[in-house]
Amino acid sequence: MSHGKTTYDLAELRQRAAQRKGGDKLTITADGKPYTIPMPGFWPDDVKEAARKSGEDGDIPFVRALMGAKEYEKFVAAGGRSSDIQLLLEEYKASQGAELGESSPSPTS
Repeated sequence: MSHGKTTYDLAELRQRAAQRKGGDKLTITADGKPYTIPMPGFWPDDVKEAARKSGEDGDIPFVRALMGAKEYEKFVAAGGRSSDIQLLLEEYKASQGAELGESSPSPTS
């Protein structure tokens, strides 16, 4: 008797998660140009660590890690701020009806 699958391929697991969430990236436009960040749940560990420390270090190191230093500089030059990325994440969180960092899949409606 089979008790279900116990081995999962990392790439397939991430792909299925992205399909459930509608993608694995969020995009914000500033001065007509798109800037893309990974969606919560797809952040590398260093970005998660920077997010955790943002209470002490402020948002800028976290957003710079999330976007990448070069993209962050371009975003700022286009009029963006680290708090705009926080607004984007809050907007995404509100649209999902789930808390950031929650590991359970969002209910589909």
